[in-house]
Amino acid sequence: MAFSSLSPYTQYYIRRLLRQYVGSLNYPPTGVGICAYLQQDLNELLAEIYPQSQLNAKLHELDMLVQHHQLSGTEGANPYGGSSDIEQKILWLLDLRFLALLPAMSLSIVPEDEASRFHFMLRGNMHEGLRHADDLYGKVLEFGAEHELPTYSLLLTLINQQTAFLLTASKSRHVVWVDLRSPSYYRLMEQSSQAEELQKTAFQTAELRKIA
Repeated sequence: MAFSSLSPYTQYYIRRLLRQYVGSLNYPPTGVGICAYLQQDLNELLAEIYPQSQLNAKLHELDMLVQHHQLSGTEGANPYGGSSDIEQKILWLLDLRFLALLPAMSLSIVPEDEASRFHFMLRGNMHEGLRHADDLYGKVLEFGAEHELPTYSLLLTLINQQTAFLLTASKSRHVVWVDLRSPSYYRLMEQSSQAEELQKTAFQTAELRKIA
């Protein structure tokens, strides 16, 4: 018989793990990356992530992971590893890869409503800034619950360069902010402006071709 859905208890157990996990990261439970998993039916969320041909297998694996997590503190070998390993597997199955990778990145995560936002002019353009712990930051990247390779690339670059930056989370977005005293901020702004100009030029060219 096919495994059809996660039980209410299994969903409760997963949500409890998620709350503990994000709490250890100072990631707000209302953050865009996690809030849906704490408020909606996990069966419905997983049905949006996986095709029907894979869904039952993923639900069954999640159920098994929860059972093994409950036994992770007992004696005997666990085929899924220790509790931390199991939690990582659960995060990946839930498509919470970004949250799964955060601990390894050594990021400073701040709920956005705990900082003060402001706007400032730079080179004739309006920019968004953030004040936190008496330091000033400028926005360099905004993304939602979904994340792509450029996001990881930017974060790892900032970490490797030892650039002072923050990651904030709110109900609607994640934002990467770089210290305004850092040359990296101005370099990233220049790159962003160039990318926007290229996109604008490509769009205008495409429109002209339609007219022609």
